[in-house]
Amino acid sequence: MADLLIRKMPPGLKRRIREEAKKSGHSLSEEAKLLIESGLASRGHPKQLGTWLFNLVPPEYRGDDLVFERHDPARPPPELE
Repeated sequence: MADLLIRKMPPGLKRRIREEAKKSGHSLSEEAKLLIESGLASRGHPKQLGTWLFNLVPPEYRGDDLVFERHDPARPPPELE
């Protein structure tokens, strides 16, 4: 196994990691490894904007029947006047 040295870590960050380690019964080193792993896992693969927008809509409301209504193209909708 390799070692990792993190230089110039803010004292507050180290304190927070130490507190989390104490709560979960881990050593400081174990907790730091878990936090790094979960941070990297949460990044996943970058999504395309369309995929991201699509996933904002709950599955029960998704479909291929997206309709845009235009009342009078020369005038804005009443709520925008």
